[in-house]
Amino acid sequence: MKAVLCYVREPWAYFTTQNLKDQWGDDWNDAPYEHNAGEPYGDRDGRWKIIKVAFEGDFDSPCSAVANSRWSVEDINRGNVPWLETSRYYRESPVSIWAGMPLDEFVKLVKQCGGTVYLSDLGIKP
Repeated sequence: MKAVLCYVREPWAYFTTQNLKDQWGDDWNDAPYEHNAGEPYGDRDGRWKIIKVAFEGDFDSPCSAVANSRWSVEDINRGNVPWLETSRYYRESPVSIWAGMPLDEFVKLVKQCGGTVYLSDLGIKP
């Protein structure tokens, strides 16, 4: 299975190789996610992987510009709101990055918006 986006805590984006609906982390059902949620749980038996990549770009997250968002990670991963959207000041067509997006598509969209994804340790060419 391709690695898909399951969690964002800037400047990090986390991808899981297991089914998104099966991925979990500490307090992923609690809102606001930015004050409660932890990183995604990995698999000690090696059945799936968590891939953590750094990124830069002009994006807003569900907790941008608010003290406490109304979202949990569970809400975001269900598709209620994107993990990232281009900033309201971005002058091109807006871009939304949703839970479940494959890593290669994430890289493509971040770069399309003038951002950078750091993948050197993964052996992936951006």
